[in-house]
Amino acid sequence: MGAFSDGLLMVLIAAFAVYLLYRGFRSWVRKPLSLRTSIGFALNEEILDHPAVDLLEQAGYTVVSDKLKVPLAFRVDRDILHSRLFIDYIVIKDGEFYLVRMARDRIAIEWTGSGVRKELLPYLLLYPECAGVLYVDAEQGDIREISLTTDEDEDEDEAAL
Repeated sequence: MGAFSDGLLMVLIAAFAVYLLYRGFRSWVRKPLSLRTSIGFALNEEILDHPAVDLLEQAGYTVVSDKLKVPLAFRVDRDILHSRLFIDYIVIKDGEFYLVRMARDRIAIEWTGSGVRKELLPYLLLYPECAGVLYVDAEQGDIREISLTTDEDEDEDEAAL
């Protein structure tokens, strides 16, 4: 009887170990790509002089990449539609990555929830490991940090004050 129960216990332990390995592998496969390891495109390390670069560096950011074009493809029924998303700079501050979007005269952002969602949400969703998006208006000398949050985070911030 002892050998049978020992064998059964070993099978149960092995089954549990296989289950844990399966769960870990499934979690690893579903994890989004990290900007720190691979962002799906090569960084553009040739950084051209621009007032925005100076403004970002004065604010304590380190510019690690210049303008990037991120190709996108969407399947709609049986057709493939192509588009792209443009990132003006990628910067680092305090070990966190930020995507930078420059202000443009012809594309004015409306500073409402829906305006920010319309213009900047794709960046926040495409790279969730980024600390946020910096919206830089070089003419005004203004940098706005935008990150995706919940109302619960706002309640915690107010409680801390």
